[in-house]
Amino acid sequence: MSIFDGLIMVGASGEPVLNQWIEWDHFLIPNKPKWLRNIFSNILAMFGHCNSCAALDGCYLVTRNMPNMPLHNHCDCRKIGIAYSKVKREAKADCDIRKFTEYVFKNTQRSKGKNKIFYDIGYDIDDSRYLQVELCKQAAEQYIAGNYVLKGLDKRGQRLAIPIRLKDKHFYSDWMLCPQGQIKNTTPFGGWIK
Repeated sequence: MSIFDGLIMVGASGEPVLNQWIEWDHFLIPNKPKWLRNIFSNILAMFGHCNSCAALDGCYLVTRNMPNMPLHNHCDCRKIGIAYSKVKREAKADCDIRKFTEYVFKNTQRSKGKNKIFYDIGYDIDDSRYLQVELCKQAAEQYIAGNYVLKGLDKRGQRLAIPIRLKDKHFYSDWMLCPQGQIKNTTPFGGWIK
């Protein structure tokens, strides 16, 4: 495996697609620690800066699948080209096991029918650790390949729908894009892929 693996992908119509990445940049906002990032974002918001722009700061996006820039009039954001090898090295998916143990399988009211979906696929609460690891593995691979759907963007950040395959079922899992190639699961099942 070389650093060039995945740099050029095959598009839906068989055409070559360059997997080119950027880091979204809104000045003055540090990527870490999160508490300091929040303080700077809130201070800039008091001076009229856009919370959505601040939430995107430091996030890695593939150029063929990113929000339009500028996001609004007087947008202070810019895109900084980054190496694909950096994205591959830094990207990480995180899914709290409680998404399964305390949401999908334990609390049938809150899971909104998601427990039945996972039961029908053949999983139960005893499979929570496997599901956590598998969703993170697949989500990271799909994110690095630029295979995600942009969902809502607000002051909390950019949401992504990432395709997942369990057994013979294909569905979207919803994730929040965070700085430096990090993605965090917001819900294990976000809808069937049609």
